[in-house]
Amino acid sequence: MPRNPKVAIAAASLVTLALAASRPAMAGNMDITPERLADCSTTPCTPNNVGWANLMSELGMAIAPTAFHSARTTGLGGFALSFEASFTHVNAGASAGGQQYWHNGTAGPVDPNDHAFSIINTNPDSLLGVYSLKARKGLAYGFEIAGDLGYLANTGLWVGGADLRWAILEGYRTGVLGYFPDIAIGGGVRTLGGSPKFFLTTVGLDAQISKPIAIDDSAVLTPYVGAQRVIIFADSSVVDLTPGVDPLNCGYLGPNVPGNANATPGNLGGRQKNDGMPICANSNADFDNDTTFNRARIHRWRWIAGMNYRFEVLYLAAQFAMDLTDPSAENGVIGVNGSKQWTTSFEAGVSF
Repeated sequence: MPRNPKVAIAAASLVTLALAASRPAMAGNMDITPERLADCSTTPCTPNNVGWANLMSELGMAIAPTAFHSARTTGLGGFALSFEASFTHVNAGASAGGQQYWHNGTAGPVDPNDHAFSIINTNPDSLLGVYSLKARKGLAYGFEIAGDLGYLANTGLWVGGADLRWAILEGYRTGVLGYFPDIAIGGGVRTLGGSPKFFLTTVGLDAQISKPIAIDDSAVLTPYVGAQRVIIFADSSVVDLTPGVDPLNCGYLGPNVPGNANATPGNLGGRQKNDGMPICANSNADFDNDTTFNRARIHRWRWIAGMNYRFEVLYLAAQFAMDLTDPSAENGVIGVNGSKQWTTSFEAGVSF
């Protein structure tokens, strides 16, 4: 049995968070469907690049490095292992480019009869949860490295990345420097995997200050504040903007190649012979709906405040982060205009 009730409480919290984070990642109604962000009022369809940029901006903030730590590192030779759960608010009902990008940009519920996804998600989640396992290792000269691997809840997507930080000033408790807080700067990268439709990577650059407060011989409470610069890189694969339409139902008559008797002037409709494109008795317009979205490079600032409680080797932590400025402040040129987002995070682990 633990020597102290506080150890039992911390251990129970660690186990609870570990079980939550270890649930198998299953495809759910928040899987990303960028191909639905399209305007098909004309032929061929055109991609809704503004809706795409807003979707990637908010999703990028959900997977961004959390900078979830005080300014003090684990120390030379120190090591920490923890489970982290972060929940990010998204503007689930917002519109951009004439579409509600979370409604159109996520898969929606599955039909229990034919197991098919709906054509629109009528009730997307307003909180995106990311559960991950994180390991940190202290190095010489105040440096620390970290690795992170997790998944995005209610999807089949996973998140992975690494962090590096440098504690410029830490550990002084006597003399003049003892009055100063610990100070650290760092950076991290996270990438989202599991979908062939798009590529999303985020980079975070942060600075923090903290001050540990000894409660008793074995317990330390450490509040901290900081700021983070988040840069989001979003790129699209080739997607079909009419995923629910089978182009071969156009009255397909084969390819426009030599030897195809259907390559008549009436069926070609003025096209040149032998161009290799499909010949349709009705219309071949749906063959023109494969496209990519514009690449998005999104820059945002957010502030961070958190608290870390450590008892012997066990620790618990909580953090809150929120945009400093509106997302449109630096990204209006690509149409990013959603409201400010916030992220709340919880962590339990061991440090020794």
